Amino acid sequence: IIDVGCGSGLTVEFLREKYGFEATGIDINATGEKNHLHAAPAGQLPFEPDSADGVFMECSFSLFNDQDAALSECYRVLKPGGWLIVSDMHARGEAVRLTGRLGRIDKRETIENLVSSHGFTVKLWEDFSQCLMAWWGQMIMDQGMESFCNSSGCSPESLKRVKAGYFLMIASKPVYR
Repeated sequence: IIDVGCGSGLTVEFLREKYGFEATGIDINATGEKNHLHAAPAGQLPFEPDSADGVFMECSFSLFNDQDAALSECYRVLKPGGWLIVSDMHARGEAVRLTGRLGRIDKRETIENLVSSHGFTVKLWEDFSQCLMAWWGQMIMDQGMESFCNSSGCSPESLKRVKAGYFLMIASKPVYR
């Protein structure tokens, strides 16, 4: 299992320790302190074709500069029948590209069409927007609205227009192509 955009590698550690999976993390800023984390961009995965059973992208897909390259690489490294699992934000209103930690927030249709255009079949889309709203609400209470917006690269007005939501999407690489 490959976690693309793994950050510090918490999901990789969880999958390895809790379930015994052979999990590897890829992040542009990986330091190499752990032998199962590697520094690489999402569009240049250091794996052989058809070598992975699954690829995770947790809150990272929206931050990739070249989502097409990332999806092409995921398709390349996944075995036939392999799974692409993405959790990230989506726009329930206007799509937007922000400069802070939120990145690009696209509409569901845009995300599904992009994933499908790379040969994947979207099997599941679940909306977890209520979880995002609860989390953001707590952050705003803790930090204040101005601090939250500054660190997120948005204004309160843009947040209202975007109507940000949170999703889990599971897609598969076909067994036969």
